[in-house]
Amino acid sequence: MLYANPAAAAAAIVLRGDEVLLIRRSIEPFRGHWTLPAGYEEVDESPAQTAVRETFEETGVVIRIRGLYDVLYTSDDPRKRAILVTYVCDAIGGSLQAGDDALDARFFRLDELPQNIGFVNNRRLLQRLVEDWKTGTIRMVETQELP
Repeated sequence: MLYANPAAAAAAIVLRGDEVLLIRRSIEPFRGHWTLPAGYEEVDESPAQTAVRETFEETGVVIRIRGLYDVLYTSDDPRKRAILVTYVCDAIGGSLQAGDDALDARFFRLDELPQNIGFVNNRRLLQRLVEDWKTGTIRMVETQELP
């Protein structure tokens, strides 16, 4: 029997000082809007590996994951529903450039984010991130990924 379950997806909140990395989407939904680097999980990878891969594919930036930020249900993507695992990350290498699925990729100051943010969960995550940044504490979830 085939079930219409939500897909697994992951996103990266890549921080550089008081800046966060966003991509400007080249595809629908939300073409032209800014979002966190993110994508659907492949069958042979963990959510963390998905976040690392998608960030590199979309931005050219190599990241290291600091920790789990949130797990959210995504319902505003007409392609499919998803469970979105979001990580706080640091940029550790690579060369910033728009990759696949992106018209642009750049770091934005947390107090100067663009207005046209795609996906409800991206808006919620960035709002929470700005609140965390103002208090000086990024609230992450303690977790240990299993092999």
